[in-house]
Amino acid sequence: MTMAEQSLVPLSALVAKARAGYARFGIHAGASFQAAAGQLAVGTWGALVREVPELVNISGLAIAGGKSPPTLHRLRTAAARHVAETDLHSLPSEPPQLLRCPWLVEASRPDAGDALFGDTFSLGGYTVDRVTYLVGLTLDGGAVVAPWHPTWTGGDIAEGTLQAMSPLIPPDGHAAHQVWARAAARFAVVYSLLAEAEGSPLRLQAARARDNPQGLAITDVYLDGAVGTGQSDAAPVPNAIPGLVPEVRAVKGHLRRQRHGPELSLVKWIYVAQHGAWRWVRPL
Repeated sequence: MTMAEQSLVPLSALVAKARAGYARFGIHAGASFQAAAGQLAVGTWGALVREVPELVNISGLAIAGGKSPPTLHRLRTAAARHVAETDLHSLPSEPPQLLRCPWLVEASRPDAGDALFGDTFSLGGYTVDRVTYLVGLTLDGGAVVAPWHPTWTGGDIAEGTLQAMSPLIPPDGHAAHQVWARAAARFAVVYSLLAEAEGSPLRLQAARARDNPQGLAITDVYLDGAVGTGQSDAAPVPNAIPGLVPEVRAVKGHLRRQRHGPELSLVKWIYVAQHGAWRWVRPL
């Protein structure tokens, strides 16, 4: 569905508008979550809900955290690009910290054409009955909603997180929705892990109160350094192995779990910067 007349209004503004009306519309405290979200959407936007049913999910995002509003992270252009350039070499065994409560991630300058991934400039999510609903707004005025059943299995991923075949979302459902849902889930997970990983080049800074007229908890996100593209210098050539020749291999910046603490009982996420690695191969 499209929201052309509000094409560059971010989810955070729509969520703030819905939250402002929640008490005013007298929604019964005993109503189911789905019923409350529907009533709130109609009370806030009226007949527009028939044309844009995604407004019900946006209302759900507004009230899923109860009295606590969703956490909002605003990404600068380079920070969003760095998420796309970061591989994930391990799957989480539990949700990253950001995804444990209703959340919002937005490009800081959508009016200049900035997006998080593809043409999505605003992304949010909330979980009800173990189903996470991903909600996005696109630069062409579109609104997208996709259900996501995350399975936090842990384990290594040899190929990283390719958006076309992401291990984060199973390959079923409608193709168009799945393409967007895979990209959205990949972005949400990789960004959330970068936000908490040791050694991450992302810098998170609480927004000033005067820059927060909507009353949300806003964090501005910057990239310290260059976007993770290209290849860095390789380590020195190792000692020769008879019958083999050294070949340098580019290793992209990636996220990986690392065990630590007493008897390696704890797990933390680390960011491994791009680098070159040598391997020995047989000559052609």
